[in-house]
Amino acid sequence: MLPRGTQWISADATMTLTNRQTDAAAASLDETDQKLIPRWHFAMLNDVERNDAFSQAVRRAVVPGMCVLDVGSGSGLLSMMATQAGANTVISCESVEPVAAVAQRIIESNGFHERITIVPKVSFDLIVGRDLPRRADILITETVDCGLVGEGLFRIIRHARDHLLHEQSQIIPRRASIFCALLESSAIHKNNFASDASGFDVSLFNRFSTQGYFPVRLWTWEHRFLSEKVPALSYDFLVDPLLEREVRFPVRVKITGTLHGILFWFELDLGSGIRLSNEPGNSQSHWMQAIQCFEKPCHVKEGSILTVKVHQGETNIDFEIE
Repeated sequence: MLPRGTQWISADATMTLTNRQTDAAAASLDETDQKLIPRWHFAMLNDVERNDAFSQAVRRAVVPGMCVLDVGSGSGLLSMMATQAGANTVISCESVEPVAAVAQRIIESNGFHERITIVPKVSFDLIVGRDLPRRADILITETVDCGLVGEGLFRIIRHARDHLLHEQSQIIPRRASIFCALLESSAIHKNNFASDASGFDVSLFNRFSTQGYFPVRLWTWEHRFLSEKVPALSYDFLVDPLLEREVRFPVRVKITGTLHGILFWFELDLGSGIRLSNEPGNSQSHWMQAIQCFEKPCHVKEGSILTVKVHQGETNIDFEIE
């Protein structure tokens, strides 16, 4: 007989308790993962224009027998496109472990697990002969934010060219260009700077404002372009050094107004004439536009010529008016 106060628990009850604990742990893990994984992944996966463009580019570039490296593979979508196009081996690199684990399941459920290998590492840790059977024939990477460079695209490509690709390898995307325009929008500016609130000076709070660029869905905000679009930067991913650089160029003011910042966006050349852009008029793209707001807006006059200085770093693009 059990001592008084001792509770007898049946095997079924223990199993139920264990299942509840397991379910609770799984729910907790899912919640943690959900906080870790940004929501833009879903907008990206549902971006038909983006998906179709990459699908076309991959089909035109990949030939049977190729070894393809996909960096920042996310769900594994581009890896599956490459396999469907005829790639013999696809090394799919995803550094976020929960994403890599789900990508593995997606690839298995679509029947591509024999030709796609998910590697849960950053691409800088990949070694040919261990993680890749040989140097890849094609690098596919869509590590691109609204301002092109914020996810470390340039370093990824430089490292791959030096260590993971051969001299005849292709890169998707092949090229990129940055365009910009002078922008008037007090509504957007107020999302990053403040001067007074209810009669109190709160301008010191601007120390927490974003100093570089941030994403904005331009068409949702009242705005005026004070200039035409101007080409700012361009890159050839096969040959350009992709290092820090600084350029200056003139911009003519077409409308008198208040200059709150510079809006910019990219255009990707995926090869074979296939282009993809987050230009302001494209309301279908999951990418927003990039804007850099100036803390102190300035008045500009129609016909005047401004000198714009652009500094491009490893993961940032900064604009100044000189």
